[in-house]
Amino acid sequence: MNAPDQIKRILIIRLAPLGETVLTTPVIRALRQHFQDAYIAYMVAPTREDLVSANPHLNEVLIYQSSIPKLIYQLVRRKFQMAVVLQPTFRLVLLTFLAGIPFRVGFETNSGGKKLLHVTVTNNTKQHETQRYLDVVRALDIEITDNEPEVYISDSGKTWCDDFLDKYKLNNDKPIIGLNPGAATSYRRWSSDNFAILGDMLYDAYNAHVIITAGPNEDTLAQQVAKQMKHTPFVVDDLSPMQLAALLKRCHLYVSNDTGPMHLSTAVKTPTIALFGGSNPTQWGPPWDKHTVIARQGCKLMKTLSPKEWDAHASVAQDNMNAIKPKMVLDAAEKMKWIPQDISS
Repeated sequence: MNAPDQIKRILIIRLAPLGETVLTTPVIRALRQHFQDAYIAYMVAPTREDLVSANPHLNEVLIYQSSIPKLIYQLVRRKFQMAVVLQPTFRLVLLTFLAGIPFRVGFETNSGGKKLLHVTVTNNTKQHETQRYLDVVRALDIEITDNEPEVYISDSGKTWCDDFLDKYKLNNDKPIIGLNPGAATSYRRWSSDNFAILGDMLYDAYNAHVIITAGPNEDTLAQQVAKQMKHTPFVVDDLSPMQLAALLKRCHLYVSNDTGPMHLSTAVKTPTIALFGGSNPTQWGPPWDKHTVIARQGCKLMKTLSPKEWDAHASVAQDNMNAIKPKMVLDAAEKMKWIPQDISS
C-alpha cells in the first residue's frame, strides 16, 4: 500500500447529510495527494453531489440508488481496486465486497465488526469529525498535511451568485454578513429574538448587508427573524447546495447554529461563528483559525452525549443556547478582524 502505482482506481463512500459530507473532503484531498494518477470516484447520498461536483481531486461523483443490483453493476463495470468506506455501516462494506472490489478499508461496522475489511479503524468519535475520517486514511500509512474541509464552487454556481448579488444590489463596498437561524432540531437553534437583535447590531456596527439563509422547511423561521429586525435583511431560501456554497463564499462573516450550512461556510473559507448548545463542540465545532465557537462553559453533557442522546436532554440544550447573548456574538465578531481592507465599514 505504500506504492501509489499499485492502486489505480479508488471508490470513496459516505452517504451523509450536508455537513458530514463536507467534513469528508480532507479525505479526498489526502487520497489524491498520495495516489496522484489514480481514478478516484465518490459515492454520495442523493442531493449531495453538489458538494463535491466541482472538486478537482475527483474524477467522478456517483449517486447512491435504491436498486442494489443496478448499484453493484455500476461499481463492477468501473473495476475499482480499493474501496474507502467512511461510515460504520456493514451493508456498504458488503456492497463493495459484492461488487468485487479487492481491497476494502473502513471503520469497524456496527453489525459486522471487521468482517470483509482488509484494514479496519476504530470509530473514534471523541475527536473532531475530520480527524475521525482521516483515521481511515492514516491506516493506509498516508501522511496528513491538511485537515481543513474544502468545497469548490462550479462556474454555474459563481454565475448564479453574481446575478443574485447584482439583482439585489449587494455587490458593493459594504460587507455581507450571513445569519443561519435553522438547525435539524429545535433545541440546537438560537432563538429568533437573539438572531434579530444580533442582525441589527451587526447592521449598525458594520453598515452591512444582512442575509438570512434558510434550509428546507426553514423559510418561516427565517421570515420570523426578518420581521423582528428593525433593519430589513435579505431572506434566501430554496437554494441548491452549490448555490448556497457560492453565496456563503461571498459573505464576509457567517453566524450559524451547529448545522450543515455552518460546515459549508467553513469549507468555502468564510469566517464563521458557530453557536453550540446541544452538541459537542470538540467533535463538530470548526477548530481552524478563521472561525470562532461560542458555547456555554461548564456543561459536561456537551462533551459526553452523542447527537441522538441529546434528544432526552433538550431542556439542557435550550438552556445552553439561551446562555449565549447577542453581545457575546458581536464581541466575538469584533475580535475576529474579518473585514477585508477593501471593505469600508
